[in-house]
Amino acid sequence: MKIWIVGSQGMLGSVLMKHCMERGIKVVGTSRLDADVCDEDQLEKVAITESPTHIVNCAAYTDVDGAEAKSEAAFAVNCWGAANVAAVARKVKARLIHVSTDYVFDGKARKPYSEEDKCAPVNVYGKSKWEGEQKVLEAVPEACILRTSWLFGLKGKNFISSLWGRFQQVEELQVVSDQCGKPTYCSDLARAVINLLDAEGIVHFANEGGSSRYEIALKLLEVMKQRGLRPKCKKISPVGSAQFPTAALRPTYSMLDTDKYFSLTSTRPRLWFEAADEFINEI
Repeated sequence: MKIWIVGSQGMLGSVLMKHCMERGIKVVGTSRLDADVCDEDQLEKVAITESPTHIVNCAAYTDVDGAEAKSEAAFAVNCWGAANVAAVARKVKARLIHVSTDYVFDGKARKPYSEEDKCAPVNVYGKSKWEGEQKVLEAVPEACILRTSWLFGLKGKNFISSLWGRFQQVEELQVVSDQCGKPTYCSDLARAVINLLDAEGIVHFANEGGSSRYEIALKLLEVMKQRGLRPKCKKISPVGSAQFPTAALRPTYSMLDTDKYFSLTSTRPRLWFEAADEFINEI
């Protein structure tokens, strides 16, 4: 087995590289400089040279607000780039895992989204990822589409690391209470990728215990205090999303049902705040 990680320098890709090496799995990683997903010829050259048995596509345009003004850039990577990776995987007969997002849903549900629920993204980023999923499955029907949500880790901008920083800077913080989801630790997602290397179809993975952003902020502050840390923040107040207008709409509810992941792997995702404790160790 040999895994090729496309987008190996991002938040997930870099951690997945580490996990593969620790497990003795043969792995090669490429960045946009090495193999741009927008360049199918470049991807094919790497694939032929490396002869991977598995390809994991971690490359993505993830600036949700930026995508509203730069839709062509978002679609170039998340849709057409995904199609290019899938085409190459088909040519070299490699199994494919393509990482996607909870933002393919509209947020109108009131129970966790299953893999069979209808997609109806409310922003450009979500639309580009959803169309990318379809392109992947058209080219490689046996591919695995791995949807996740609210990813956090050491690299890149994310909700949990932003909270961590704010807790050190201010005594009072306002956090929106009308957006609900499940934070997912990139290290746990990396383990899930390895567990699903030979899976097919759409699979959801996210850490358990998700709730509103406000409730997540309260819990994270509690975890920090339990660790003996002394954050500057003393008070967190709930506010509506209207208090913090953004260029892109967010689904108000995007929790993912992970029962299928459990059925495939016999493993339940751990609680997000247990993972956050490990994240604090990393910091």
